Amino acid sequence: EESKKREGTKKVEGGNMFLTPAEFEISKGFTGNKGKLPWPVDKGVIIEKFGVHQHPIERGVKTDNKGIDISTAKDAIVKPVFEGVVSVVITNPFGSKTIVIKHGQYLTVYTNLYALQVKKGDKVNTNTILGKVQFDTQNSIIHFEVWKEMQVENPENWLRK
Repeated sequence: EESKKREGTKKVEGGNMFLTPAEFEISKGFTGNKGKLPWPVDKGVIIEKFGVHQHPIERGVKTDNKGIDISTAKDAIVKPVFEGVVSVVITNPFGSKTIVIKHGQYLTVYTNLYALQVKKGDKVNTNTILGKVQFDTQNSIIHFEVWKEMQVENPENWLRK
């Protein structure tokens, strides 16, 4: 039964996933573009970096950012950084949305969106509009993550400088 499911798939080197040939090719393409991927928004500034940091206000409190936070223009358009398939769309209790895109063994996560233009199962590329960055009373901030299987990666290493 298990071997039937895996027929026609490849086990990724150093990974735990079995991928179809198409997913395998997308993974290779994603890996080959490390440091060259476009930003998810046209213009922005990283206001919180990846990793563990001292909280900006609370003394002795540390935060662990699984991605990066990019401050951008109000209603900024969000696009995928690479071709893939929308695998998850989540609405948080405050109404903003998160999209997860699968690129073979990689995932990219786009949080704090509204006015979505895609749904689960849609194929996307770097020209696809996912939605817009949600504006709170002062800021438009998109949270962006990159994962390789279950391992979080520093998105700054993937985006072009």
